[in-house]
Amino acid sequence: MAGSREAPPKLSIDALSSRRRELLQLVAKGLTNDEIGRVLSISPGTVRSHISTLLEQLDVSNRTEAAALYVAWESRPNQVAEVLSRPAIAVLPFESSSTDPRSQTVALGLFHDFAHMFARWCWFPVIATMSSKHGRSLGRTSQEIGAALNARFLVDGALRPRGSGWRLSVQLVDATTGFQLWSDQRDYSSEEPFGNESEVCHAIVAAAYSALTTATLFAQDLPGAEHRAWELAYQGMALRERRDAASNEAAGERFQAALAREPQLPLAHFGLGLLAYDAVLNQWGSRDQAIERLCIAGERCRELAPQAAEGHFLVGRYLQARADWGAARGPLETAVGLNPSFALAHAALAQSLEIEGRTDDALLRLEHAARLGPRSFLTGLAVLRFTRAEYIEALALAERAITLSPMYPFARALAATSAALGGHLERAVEHIAVLRTAHPYFNERDFVSTFGGSIDVIRRFSRGIELASRGWQTRASEALSDDRQMARDELDT
Repeated sequence: MAGSREAPPKLSIDALSSRRRELLQLVAKGLTNDEIGRVLSISPGTVRSHISTLLEQLDVSNRTEAAALYVAWESRPNQVAEVLSRPAIAVLPFESSSTDPRSQTVALGLFHDFAHMFARWCWFPVIATMSSKHGRSLGRTSQEIGAALNARFLVDGALRPRGSGWRLSVQLVDATTGFQLWSDQRDYSSEEPFGNESEVCHAIVAAAYSALTTATLFAQDLPGAEHRAWELAYQGMALRERRDAASNEAAGERFQAALAREPQLPLAHFGLGLLAYDAVLNQWGSRDQAIERLCIAGERCRELAPQAAEGHFLVGRYLQARADWGAARGPLETAVGLNPSFALAHAALAQSLEIEGRTDDALLRLEHAARLGPRSFLTGLAVLRFTRAEYIEALALAERAITLSPMYPFARALAATSAALGGHLERAVEHIAVLRTAHPYFNERDFVSTFGGSIDVIRRFSRGIELASRGWQTRASEALSDDRQMARDELDT
């Protein structure tokens, strides 16, 4: 018939893109559009659009029919084997330190609900609760328990009285290393958790998801064409943690590759924003271009996922990079309000509060950040100590950060200036020598002009760098003079 349009050919699940197949998996698990959006870091509206296209591609009428197709496809032996080859999660029974029967009942319920929720949300296999409920008797260490259960990750928790209410603590541990990858603490009134278990589980499992995917993707090689956008994005996040210029560039390539597959992936835009701020802080490339990239990434994240915290965080970082520390506090507070477990936002907010002279509030925010990331934020704590003119304490923290990331220019500069102002000129010279040799582009004048020359702490930072630099130049000059004298003495003999 004239004007009629041929229906698109029906696709098999094998022919779907990896992104659409991932979406279909979550539909089959029964997740709502909001829940799928949280898992994939996209807005519910984007989820609806993808699902409409997916239903058309599969030539089915509704989500139920699409889910039935996926379940039949996923149940094939080769597909089951692929799923079971992934790193497994074991949820251990939650502890209850109270003799209150209600508390013990809720702790037991949380154990089962968390196991069920992880199975719904994640692409990782989850060890059956009939096995994991005896997990604590299988060994004294996380490594022993993980080996006995054949699980890479352990989820552990406790419900304890706190005042007139309760505190729920949950942690995610990598059983191969024993390291804590993520933790969360939430306080509830005496009645609240007992009627709200499902929402509690939803919120915490969603927050833990990125830690799981980051841990499993950290060591992967350069991805091929079949890698999914979120895999590329998490690889970029892992590279960014190395804190050097080459890794920053490599991470940017991963994020751009992710966006080539999924242009509306907020996680990749967020990663580009983090890289841009790191470039400003460590003076990797053009400052103005990095600030512009930071601004674009922040606005893009807020546009794609207005209900998420990441875009507001990047806007706050952009304002800090423009030396507008007071204005940055608003979007950073919004980021914390949207995600109380967002450790980076707590740390950035602490910096703005400290610059404004709200020292106690700043310390509290930084303590929150350190609690959420116990092995992170050493540099942030060092900055806070430096701001308070506690230079020896700042030096010790900066040197610990350098131990973890030897090529981190800002941490090295902070160690040098703290040592100089703290009266340890020799150590200042040692640090500035490494900074000037390994990172010759780092310029304290550019740092001051970026973050605010009228701010006392920025001026002190610059003065300490200058003291360390003069000491280094003097030592180099004396060494050159000694070399010349030795040459003359050899000629004389």
